[in-house]
Amino acid sequence: MAKTVTLVTGRVDPGRQAAVVGQYEEGTSRGLPPAIEETFLLRSDGDQLAIMTVWATRQELDGMLATGEEPFARRLIRTAGGTPEVQIFDVVSHVR
Repeated sequence: MAKTVTLVTGRVDPGRQAAVVGQYEEGTSRGLPPAIEETFLLRSDGDQLAIMTVWATRQELDGMLATGEEPFARRLIRTAGGTPEVQIFDVVSHVR
């Protein structure tokens, strides 16, 4: 089965970004759910943050979304005052 990547982005005031980093690190410190292979908190120049998550399969992601619970990445961006934008990509090819 193909892996899936989610990319959640949003503009967050630079003064609130440290809180996002702290919440991200706290939320991931206990380890990741089995459906998630890895995740990254990214910052571009300025006020853009992104959380990229690699899911084991699309079915795992769809199962999480079906719960109706707000996903962790969206919640982090939203509670910091950003408007989360979500993109979902199926991995077509991968080189390491």
